[in-house]
Amino acid sequence: MKVKACINTDVGKKRKENQDSSLIKVANSGKLGRISFVVVCDGMGGLSKGEVASCKAVRAMESWFHEELALMQDLSDDKLMDAVERSWRRLIGKINGDIKRYGKHRGISLGTTMAALLQVGRKYILLNVGDSRIYLLSRREIKQLTQDQSVGNVLIQCVGSSKAPDPEIVRGEFKSDSTIVACSDGFWRKLEEKEIFRALCPQMCVTSEDMLDQCRSLFDMAWEREEKDNITAAALCMEF
Repeated sequence: MKVKACINTDVGKKRKENQDSSLIKVANSGKLGRISFVVVCDGMGGLSKGEVASCKAVRAMESWFHEELALMQDLSDDKLMDAVERSWRRLIGKINGDIKRYGKHRGISLGTTMAALLQVGRKYILLNVGDSRIYLLSRREIKQLTQDQSVGNVLIQCVGSSKAPDPEIVRGEFKSDSTIVACSDGFWRKLEEKEIFRALCPQMCVTSEDMLDQCRSLFDMAWEREEKDNITAAALCMEF
């Protein structure tokens, strides 16, 4: 299995700070083979210190990848995914509490979305809180794997500014070569799915540099359509 990856993030044309945070990890494990992990968090723009919330969330997920996931390597496929789901639900509660305490001690409100996907072999499990998105691109089509937890531009739930969120957790399987795109709303809001597909479908992702160039082109397209928010896209292309 071959994995190509890139992250592109930009403060945008109107904002002074980039409140998005992102992460990609690709590792070789003895029993599980090559595994990939992608996370995008979008700090809430209307709240103070959104960049702190998104960064705290991403760092917590990075620690989970290195520490907790490593302890699960001896589990069979189904038991592994069960263990990951239990671990993620517990971790989301902890991150939520940590961010709330940070805000309480400073008299501010802060929060973040979170979209994360773990690939193990041909299987994946994803987590979603808020309106960041994860897309799955095959050679023929694009599919949004997450459901937006928002009404209009108002989030129904996020990590940090409310009671412990109830994350959307979905499991699935890759049927063939695939690209995963995790992104903040600044990326997807002004773009059509077919435009994302044409740029980042597996056959267009020849190298990681090609993927990055395609992401930059999509950013330019969003700005031309007057996107004002921070923009982040993290892409993984997997050849099975």
